[in-house]
Amino acid sequence: MLSITYNKIMRIFKIVTLLAVAAGSCIITSCGCCTGEEEVPPLRPLPNFGSQQVDYSK
Repeated sequence: MLSITYNKIMRIFKIVTLLAVAAGSCIITSCGCCTGEEEVPPLRPLPNFGSQQVDYSK
């Protein structure tokens, strides 16, 4: 027979509550719109280093 006691139910409830709070805080803080921060500017292009010749014989 199933013997689910009050302590087991409360332990499961605490674990579920902790997981819900952790997931909710992660979702809320990961969005930039909630913090008021500006969007990150795009990166500028890298310089073209392939066109330069290096003379290693010196």
